[in-house]
Amino acid sequence: MPTAARALRPAILLLLLPGAILGCGDDPASKTPSEEGEDTAPVDPGPREIDRVCPGDPECPTNSGPLQAGVAQRDITPCFEQWEDVNLDQVYRPGDDLFFDCGCDQRCPDDAGYPGPDEKEANGLFDAAWIAGFGQGRAANSVHDPIEARVLYLASGETSVAIVTLDVVGWFFDDTKRVREAVAAAGTDVDLVVVHASHNHEAPDTMGQWGERFGKRGVDNAWRDQIVADAAAAVAEAAASAVPVRMVAGQADSAAPFGAKGTRNTVRDSRDPVIVDEQVYSVVFSAETGATVATLVNWGNHPEVLSGDNTALTSDFVHYLRRGVEEGVPSAVAGDRRGIGGTTIFMNASVGGLMTPLGITVTDWDGVDHSGDTFEKAEALGEVIAGVALDAVQDGAERGQVEAPTVGFKAEGFNIPVQNIGFQALFLTGVFERELLGYDPDQPITEANQPQIMTEMDLIEVGPVRILTVPGELFPELAIGGYDGSRQNTDEDDFIDPGNEAPPNVAAAPAGPYLKDRMGAELNLIMGLGNDEIGYLVPPYDYVLSESSPYLSEAPGNHYEETNSVGPAAVPAILGVAALLTAEGG
Repeated sequence: MPTAARALRPAILLLLLPGAILGCGDDPASKTPSEEGEDTAPVDPGPREIDRVCPGDPECPTNSGPLQAGVAQRDITPCFEQWEDVNLDQVYRPGDDLFFDCGCDQRCPDDAGYPGPDEKEANGLFDAAWIAGFGQGRAANSVHDPIEARVLYLASGETSVAIVTLDVVGWFFDDTKRVREAVAAAGTDVDLVVVHASHNHEAPDTMGQWGERFGKRGVDNAWRDQIVADAAAAVAEAAASAVPVRMVAGQADSAAPFGAKGTRNTVRDSRDPVIVDEQVYSVVFSAETGATVATLVNWGNHPEVLSGDNTALTSDFVHYLRRGVEEGVPSAVAGDRRGIGGTTIFMNASVGGLMTPLGITVTDWDGVDHSGDTFEKAEALGEVIAGVALDAVQDGAERGQVEAPTVGFKAEGFNIPVQNIGFQALFLTGVFERELLGYDPDQPITEANQPQIMTEMDLIEVGPVRILTVPGELFPELAIGGYDGSRQNTDEDDFIDPGNEAPPNVAAAPAGPYLKDRMGAELNLIMGLGNDEIGYLVPPYDYVLSESSPYLSEAPGNHYEETNSVGPAAVPAILGVAALLTAEGG
């Protein structure tokens, strides 16, 4: 869930709390599935009907008719109080640092033009916005650009889908259900509401683990409820504004413009083997007048350019990417790319493994290098990918307008066991707030009495495009393969670091078809963190836990992601549901 080894090491202290975990036995997952001789193929879900199929279900019998699209956006930046970082370490430390108990407007009685007390003022509490990612105690002190909710609504005939994107680190499925309930309560008729988190590490905590201090929940539930209300209102606005649209869709190679440097100009795979999905996808919906209604852009990378010392709320490179697609990307060297207007919806893809902009130098379209954890680098990265996204728009134009596109979907809910004892502790101590299923809470947690969480996957189809929602941080190799080194996409990294003390055995990696192959459309898009965030989704052949402290510390050979995964059962279950959704005639 968090990023790289700089972030939370959750459970080791929580396990010391009284009652945090009532008992646990030996965990066989301390070895890889391949060592145990287990099959790494998708778990066969067995014969069953898919939960919902539209068109076809009674509430959405057909999807015949012109495609319509509508958009909306909301500023969901919360109010918060400011503070003085006396120690200059970007971490709020009670007793050392000072906070200003001035309420939401951040104006105190001694300030010129003081309008009087407002919400949260002079209550004796530090009403902070705790920024998610990289550790605890990172309180926001300013707003660089708004944290937003953006909605794309699509409908044809009696079938409709709303894609809600949030500039936040993650969004649990229980909260997705709250959005769906709010949409229904408002009387907005939408067959499927999907909620996607961009995995932004520079916005307030929406999951719980990045509060003031270790073990203290960091989510402001009132703000979470406001996000739910704003998202529902935005869905209603997008549906009400929908108009008949034309559609073009294309893709572009983000490695191609940068020679041997390739994808290393925009993203780094921080775990062996180096496999990066280089494709950027753009799907444009335009009104009959030719004006752009919405552009959906899909690409995978952690929004964390600003890293862990930043205290200004921002959507990171996503802000500049969206601006670049809408308004254009100027360049005296590469030539200006004209913006196409409308509202841009960014949908993050496969970010596990993990895909990060940290540690890279971004060369912008004018040939200027940007490194460090700066807004200048975030802007350069956003504009580089915006330029590639506009190239993908051009590719779509060359492919031609899609003839008579319609929208449809399949949706399947399923349960996944919470095997990670650190995550169990976070649930049981209230840091994570989410319903646990399938176990007796009055008995010790063991392999025979293991809590489960419910999640969902969807396969959305619109014209030649399919979108598969995945409830976490998918490793790109699960989507595209590349175990033969064919998707390294840069000469600046070794496929496997020769200094890796326990390198992955890629000879044991699964053969295809991989997820994008299974999806079977002309353009196959992965929506990472779709409807849920259950952590890193690690390929089973390379899922390795520490033998001495499984889930609590890394195994040799760079296995951080396992410590922040829900458990080894997750990926086989997800691949099984993906196989069900993508099966012909399914």
